[in-house]
Amino acid sequence: MKTNDILLKFQSNNTKLETVLSKKKFSGDVKNLLLSTLYKITSSYNDYANIKVNVQNKNKYVENLIKIINKCTSIEIIKPNSEEGEEYKEEGITSRVDSYLSTIRVFPTEKAMLFALFKMNDTKMYLDERYNLIRIALPEMLNEGRDINNIEIIRDFNAWSWNTLPTEISNIDCNLIYQNLLMLLGFDFLDNWMKQENQKDLLDELEEKLKSEYDKDDIEELLKLIYRLSIIVCVQRNKGEKIRLLDEKEWDEKELERLNDKENLVIELTKVKKKKAKEIRKIDQMINDEELLKKEFEKRNAKLSEYKKIFSLSNLLGTIKKERKKALKDIDECNNLLDARKYVQRKEELEKNVELLKDVKTSRNKEKYKIEIQKLFLKCLEQKIDRITKLEQKRELMQAFWLIRYYNFIVYSENKFIKDVEELNKQISDLEEKIIRRLYEFKTLNPLTKDLNKDIEIIKPILNSRIMNLENISIKLIKNEQDIEVDVYDGEVQELGYNVEREDVVPIKNKKKIKLFIK
Repeated sequence: MKTNDILLKFQSNNTKLETVLSKKKFSGDVKNLLLSTLYKITSSYNDYANIKVNVQNKNKYVENLIKIINKCTSIEIIKPNSEEGEEYKEEGITSRVDSYLSTIRVFPTEKAMLFALFKMNDTKMYLDERYNLIRIALPEMLNEGRDINNIEIIRDFNAWSWNTLPTEISNIDCNLIYQNLLMLLGFDFLDNWMKQENQKDLLDELEEKLKSEYDKDDIEELLKLIYRLSIIVCVQRNKGEKIRLLDEKEWDEKELERLNDKENLVIELTKVKKKKAKEIRKIDQMINDEELLKKEFEKRNAKLSEYKKIFSLSNLLGTIKKERKKALKDIDECNNLLDARKYVQRKEELEKNVELLKDVKTSRNKEKYKIEIQKLFLKCLEQKIDRITKLEQKRELMQAFWLIRYYNFIVYSENKFIKDVEELNKQISDLEEKIIRRLYEFKTLNPLTKDLNKDIEIIKPILNSRIMNLENISIKLIKNEQDIEVDVYDGEVQELGYNVEREDVVPIKNKKKIKLFIK
């Protein structure tokens, strides 16, 4: 985007923000910081969108941000060297946000401010009780991943460069999984899905959407691994949830052990059924005989302390009717376990639960899960590429080129990007080659030599570069005696240089720049 266009767009957004700020009792420093934050967003958004592909519409992003600012009742800047600032540093935070009171106390940087504003946003994902084992862990992972994603435009972009520092990402694992789902589902679906108020069938909806676009077996395994990883990440920092899940695990293991002893289980269930049937008969007799009800009233009250006594026969009647319902429910549960099909279903459910919770005590499988998730993600990405078969889908194929380059630079660990993970190199390389071949099939790339394989070899290193505008790339090839020198330009600026083996291949235009993409 040209400088004049950026300024015009900023002036429009700036006016909207200034209108909001004119009604706020924020300090001048706070207002200036908010305006500076908006300017950085506006000036970097186009580059950010081109590089990342899966982003929110810029106007919606800015409008949402201004709404959050308008909601704030108080924003105060905290000096990093103050007593409170030192406390923040010790805790590893840059702000304190109170969503209930709509207040923010924040360090004086655009990144800290933007992160705090999105923390203020109360559209968090929640899971229904039916997803008991991951109802805390998965939302924590995805909500934090979304928060990290929301500030990427300022964290990694500055209007002329793209740089990612692992130390600036608050939780690398949360970001990684969020980015995986974002690339598979697209921004609109993932954002709308996470904001739903009716959370009852949320994971069913996610699974259905993914299975409609990717291999069903791959998706089942992918989601299972994501759920396991979310539990590991959660219990590493949430002691209360770790205790709860350990209790759930112990109960499920004991219940599974009980179900596996079929002979004793049948005896136990038969006894329970007889006992509960006897209770129901007794209750039915009391319901239909007031004298029996009175005797039960006196009997129960004789055993109760003064403040726990039953006040009237009607209260007792309500209590025993509830007891009857409970007894009927217990009989139904026994019948279900005595039914072969339902017994198998219950046993399989418990086995899945125990398997899901096997990592509550230890994180030793964390790295294994991360690698397997990425391998499955890449398989799904390949399926996405394979579905692009029509000429009018050419733009989607070009975006796949940008997307795999962006994926290469997602932070995998404190000292690695995805491109540095040895276990993924072959799969990524094969996918890059497939994308480039398909781009040539669609006549989207200019030939550089008369050998397609050599062209692929020449182009691949570009996907390990941080060149801002891939669509604007030109390539100059210089034939030497032993190899071919490759110079890559973004406009008139050389961004990259490397050599490839010459073999018998000769450049189509030696020493002349060739536009990589055909427009």
